[in-house]
Amino acid sequence: MNRKDTLRALLGSSTSAPEKEEAPVSDIRPVPEQPQSRVGAGAVRAMGLSLQKLTAEADRGRVLQAQLEGGSNVVEIDPDCIDPSFISDRLSPADDDSFRELVESIATHGQQVPILVRPHPNQPGRYQIAYGHRRVRAASTLKKKVRAIIRALTNAELVIAQGKENLERRDLSFIERALFAKALEDEGFERATVIAALTVHKAEMTRFIAVARSIPFNVIQAIGPAPKAGRPRWMLLARRLEEKHAARMLERLFLDPSFRSADSDTRFVRVLEVLAAPSAKANEFSSWRNTRGQPIVKIDRSAAITRLVVDEKLAPEFGAFLIEKLPGLYDEFSKEQKATS
Repeated sequence: MNRKDTLRALLGSSTSAPEKEEAPVSDIRPVPEQPQSRVGAGAVRAMGLSLQKLTAEADRGRVLQAQLEGGSNVVEIDPDCIDPSFISDRLSPADDDSFRELVESIATHGQQVPILVRPHPNQPGRYQIAYGHRRVRAASTLKKKVRAIIRALTNAELVIAQGKENLERRDLSFIERALFAKALEDEGFERATVIAALTVHKAEMTRFIAVARSIPFNVIQAIGPAPKAGRPRWMLLARRLEEKHAARMLERLFLDPSFRSADSDTRFVRVLEVLAAPSAKANEFSSWRNTRGQPIVKIDRSAAITRLVVDEKLAPEFGAFLIEKLPGLYDEFSKEQKATS
């Protein structure tokens, strides 16, 4: 039915009269003209415009519904209705310098990038963050609604989106990524999901989890993200924590007001310095002893330097062997660093 037919139906007129047998010409009589109610051209035009508007609104409604179902429409949500992800990925405090800069930017220019949330799986009417925790806290601080994309996500899809967004927008430090990997494994996610969330190869993921499990969380929490400290220094810290009195030494350090007020990288260095005097037994590389049990190599470590001392009397050829192998070892180390970054 075209628009004219629709208008005729609405005005009460039929689109076509039923067919009747034609009467003879002689039987046709003039029919007296009856007064009829007529609709003005202006009214017909107005009704046509109304129908066009209704059709357009219906089309927009279908598009909006498709956007909502696909999670591509940005909406505004009260921060009080949003809960964090079930997997933590940050050690940075909410009031650090970068967070204060974010609050100032949103206050001045508005929130430019929406967050991603899903309907909360257990609490109707609430949402759970896939990424954008800091933007939610900033909006809450400013008492503003947060711009968000709502998308139905499984647990695996949520953590993969969470990991990829963090890597693309603000790289996590080594220890934050290690804790994230450990948390995902503790939640029972398959290794393939953990690798996808962290965007690393299997060997590197194994190192992340090993370091996160070897360092007590209270030590990591006291230090913070330490963005300048990479895997080698965190692994060094893990070894030093194996010393007998390490925990007791750190307890005293953590109570020091100057330690607590320092930035995260400074705190990391101070922890290494406190643990920089391992026992003589730990300094001896016991695997490298001669037949009499005498140590042929001693290792002295500090926060800034590692020194290998070879006893040339006990192993005159071993020092030369190490020197020859060092370039290849450094190349291997560089390749691992590039793969990590």
